[in-house]
Amino acid sequence: MKIVVIGDQDTALGFRLAGAHEVYAFDEAPLSIERARNKLKELIEREDVGIILITERLAEKVGVPDVKFPIILQIPDKFGPVRGEEVLKEIVRRAIGVEIRR
Repeated sequence: MKIVVIGDQDTALGFRLAGAHEVYAFDEAPLSIERARNKLKELIEREDVGIILITERLAEKVGVPDVKFPIILQIPDKFGPVRGEEVLKEIVRRAIGVEIRR
C-alpha cells in the first residue's frame, strides 16, 4: 500500500526527500484548491493507496470526506498545527497508544 502526501510546496518537498511514494503540491489559488479536491477524490478511489497525509490548512479548504479506507491523516504544515499541540498529541495517543511528552 502506498503513502501519498498532499500539501503545500514546502511540505511536499520535505516528504519527497523523505521518500514518500507519491507527493502532490498545491497552492492556495482557487483553481489549485479545486485540483487538490479532485486529486483527493481520485486517491480515495484507488486501491493501491493505504494512507493519505494532507496538510490541515489544505484539508480545511478542500473538505475531507469521512471514509474508513484509505486512512486520511491531517498533518501540520510549516506554520505548525491548526488545532494546537494538545489536540495533535491526543490524536497520536488514540491512534497508536503512545503519549508524546516534551
